[in-house]
Amino acid sequence: MNIDLLFTSAGEAGLISSENLVKKLAGVVFDTENGLLTFEYVDMDFLELNIPVEREFYAALDKCQQIHIGAIKDGNIAQAYQVPFMFLDDPYRGEALQSNAPPTQPLEAFGYFVKSTVFGQPVHREDLGDESAMGCVLGDAVPSALQFAPHLARRHQMEIAPKAAPNAPGPSVPGMGAGGGSAIGRISRGGANTIPPKKDDSE
Repeated sequence: MNIDLLFTSAGEAGLISSENLVKKLAGVVFDTENGLLTFEYVDMDFLELNIPVEREFYAALDKCQQIHIGAIKDGNIAQAYQVPFMFLDDPYRGEALQSNAPPTQPLEAFGYFVKSTVFGQPVHREDLGDESAMGCVLGDAVPSALQFAPHLARRHQMEIAPKAAPNAPGPSVPGMGAGGGSAIGRISRGGANTIPPKKDDSE
């Protein structure tokens, strides 16, 4: 499995693999002393990547609280999600991450990221001695043309589909206004939703 660290022009970061990660990540840890990244899996296992991050990328990574995780296979996006990005021995960063919510549309966020990537570097190679493997894991794929693989395309369409809007307040219903038991009465601009008394024809 080969992995690249990629960035958009705005400094958004992601780790793109040539194969789907078999186990889901809980987070990614960056050691600024040696420049190495470590995958922390949800089952408490870990994988230390074997190519240090170049120092020119440290500043961009310092701004990342979440990092994209994904895989590109056969020219398609085969895996996509986001995890917390942590610095080793930085407790204050951990506190900041607690208030950082993940994106509400993770596939849409990943798609936007990967199609906007402009630079990066390799951070893991299965065979460090294989010079031919040092090219980008995207291969000949053009980032802006990448599409989700079928199993993710269905989820992506559901994710971005318009959500049903709540029903608009309808007309007043006798007996459900002045007593305060009606939601319609509570949200009307005029306050209580009362019904005027019926005029007596005998007057």
